Amino acid sequence: MSVLTVVSTTLVPVASVLSTAAVAIWTKRIDARTKRDDRAHALVLDYEQRAGEDKKAILKRLISATLHLKRGAEPLAGIGTSLEDRRIEAIRQLYEFRARLGLDDGVAELMIYAAEPVRDLTELILDEWDRQFREHGYSLAQLDTCKQQLSQAAEDAPPIDRRAIIEGQQRWADLKDEETSWLKRLGDESTLDVDELISLCNRTLKAAHKDLRGGYGIER
Repeated sequence: MSVLTVVSTTLVPVASVLSTAAVAIWTKRIDARTKRDDRAHALVLDYEQRAGEDKKAILKRLISATLHLKRGAEPLAGIGTSLEDRRIEAIRQLYEFRARLGLDDGVAELMIYAAEPVRDLTELILDEWDRQFREHGYSLAQLDTCKQQLSQAAEDAPPIDRRAIIEGQQRWADLKDEETSWLKRLGDESTLDVDELISLCNRTLKAAHKDLRGGYGIER
């Protein structure tokens, strides 16, 4: 048997088998790597989708809270609203601003997802919240207590006997008088620049709408 015959009948088939096996192994490796890459890509897309939904939700809360604040500071159309009355309502809405954002968790969420211009403007509003609360925290707390008591009085079952009715009406009137007194104190003591606050609200709303439409792109 010649050398050529041995090569052709033995080595060539073996080489062919080895080559086929190597191709199969590499194909499996490529398939496994592709599947891992696909899973990683799917996880990234899922995260980005959930992050995008969370960002939309917090931006919408910011827009809602800022609109309440702006409307509180604005004069009522067709009514000669005094500066003190505008300050009173603006401070009340400012007091509710953090709650409407979701308190500390909501603020933290906004600082994570919102674009830098939105974060900067929101921090200016929160700075004003801090200043007003430091200056008028006691009055705001008393006002909040009156509000809760009035809400509770409205929810209580109506009394049956006449004496209880009269007492309930007097209690309501006293709470309203107390509420008015604390509101007047807020208006008299505050130096809040309501026009500057409205301007800040407008800038915040503009930035939040832009961010909601993806106008600031993706931050790195």
